[in-house]
Amino acid sequence: MARAPNMQLAYDAWPEEDRKRWSAANKPGADPFDDCGGAAHLADTSRRALQASYGRVLGFLAAKHPLLLDRPPEARLDRKMIEQYVAFRRPSCSESAIATDLHHLRLALGFICPTADWSWLRAIIKRIAAQAVRKPERYHLVTSEQLYALGLGLMDRAIANASESAHAAKECALDYRDGLIIAFLALIPLRRRTLAALRIGKHLVKSGELWSLDIPAEDNKTKRPLEYEISAHLSGRIDLYVAQYRSRIAGAAAHDGLWACNFGRPMDAGTIYDMVRRRTREAFGRPVNLHRFRHAAASLWSSQDPANVRGAKDLLGQASFGTTERHYIMAQSRIAGRALAHAVEKVRK
Repeated sequence: MARAPNMQLAYDAWPEEDRKRWSAANKPGADPFDDCGGAAHLADTSRRALQASYGRVLGFLAAKHPLLLDRPPEARLDRKMIEQYVAFRRPSCSESAIATDLHHLRLALGFICPTADWSWLRAIIKRIAAQAVRKPERYHLVTSEQLYALGLGLMDRAIANASESAHAAKECALDYRDGLIIAFLALIPLRRRTLAALRIGKHLVKSGELWSLDIPAEDNKTKRPLEYEISAHLSGRIDLYVAQYRSRIAGAAAHDGLWACNFGRPMDAGTIYDMVRRRTREAFGRPVNLHRFRHAAASLWSSQDPANVRGAKDLLGQASFGTTERHYIMAQSRIAGRALAHAVEKVRK
């Protein structure tokens, strides 16, 4: 498959009318009773995805049909034009990627041209998605208990090496940190941006002998607060990291980020992602993406406690569909985290 061309039209290069409408659609309200844009409720990641898809179709029009950009946004795209756009994307994109891109485009068009009927585009998206070649489900190949064991192994190796050589302090600290991240994710599979944003004393707090997570709504993709109680075993590992290993990483004292890196700042989401892929590739022969931790957690729960598998939704911090679930998601996430930790320990023993 050919490399995808960089065809996205930058926001500053959009036609003025498009920028005006998109800005109005994303206008926030000071409180629930204020007038706000139709897209104001979107998470930043969702907003960026919609903007990127709309920018790509504008880039296509600018390259192939520049005169159409002089028309109003609702008068540029029809079935024939979408057919040309899809044909243009196919050499460098899979059918599933095209379907996702068109889905984001349709949502963006709904905010920019709210009075136009885009239902015909939804039917096209469904047909393209139905024809897409399905990738085999491979989530079962790596389980939560395997990931947890990998994390423990890295930490144990760091402890052993640190006791043998004082010259390997930094390397041991990085091994311990990486192992703790992997074990942490095996029990509490947070989204990577939430994981990278964790701060000691703010999100990670100590209560008695145990650590717990208190994640406010603004730091979670679904805009719902989450609370997790960390198991005694993992709390002990965190104690050792905070007391001994974190300080060995250069610049860690300059910030309160939980996951310190060598550049005097917390690890960002991309760095954590790359580290986990590298460590899991070394251990399993193939990389494990951070999202696979979430699938592994749900799979383990379904096999160990199928009667209560709906609780996996709370563990993953996903949006609920019922009033009761919306009101009790904080309490349920605490119970969910404890249940997964128990399942992992049960399998290991």
